[in-house]
Amino acid sequence: MRAFASACAPRGHWSASPWRIAARALGSAFAVVAIVALLALVVVPRLLGGDALTVLTGSMEPTLSPGDVAVVRGVDEAEVCADVTVGSIVTYFPEANDPSLITHRVVGKTIGTFDDGTSCRLITQGDANSAVDEPVSPAQVRGTFMYGVPGLGWVRQWAGQHPALLAGVAAVVVVGWFVLGSLRKPRTTVVAVPRPVGSTHTNVPAGDGEDVPPREHELRERELELRERELALRERELAFALGAHESAPERTNTPDLPVRNEA
Repeated sequence: MRAFASACAPRGHWSASPWRIAARALGSAFAVVAIVALLALVVVPRLLGGDALTVLTGSMEPTLSPGDVAVVRGVDEAEVCADVTVGSIVTYFPEANDPSLITHRVVGKTIGTFDDGTSCRLITQGDANSAVDEPVSPAQVRGTFMYGVPGLGWVRQWAGQHPALLAGVAAVVVVGWFVLGSLRKPRTTVVAVPRPVGSTHTNVPAGDGEDVPPREHELRERELELRERELALRERELAFALGAHESAPERTNTPDLPVRNEA
């Protein structure tokens, strides 16, 4: 026996609305960006003994612009002369007691024996500068440049200046995400299966992912039951008609004989 679906149009839950889909997409994109930024600016530099630095001047334009983040890999002082080649970008202290850092390109290298016991001096220059810097000793080198992230330096500076506001925004985002997730109803898919003959169980088909209210579910069951009864009644009428046709006496073409009356 076939099962009949209800003609009522399903009502979609609010979680399937365009606003809900857009909110989930934005939340997923924000999570991906946050994870990538965390890996690129914190995890990778620390694993390599380096750091993520904010570019403050335009001396390395167009390679690095003010507001960019320069991620550098730590390098040992004894390995500077061997590992750093001409064309590399290095970050170094301009003087022994100066805490500021300079990130410039190596345009030359002087090999020899120097008073501090090292065997080279690096000649550096900013890509946008017209003059070279003072020779750089291996002891001044902080690290070698790995990659840059455009514009993220200003975000880091703003976050460092407003930690309380940043924590509040993060808390609101996390709480809102959990609230929206808790309001979402679990979805159940109901599959209609043909009912065996003589069975009293009725399956009510529903659309894929449709949440059917209890009252509507009951109405659908009644409608399906009425249709199945109607179909069963038609089958009985058809069977009765066929049976009556088969049991009817057949007429013969034998002519009637006259009856003879004897006195």
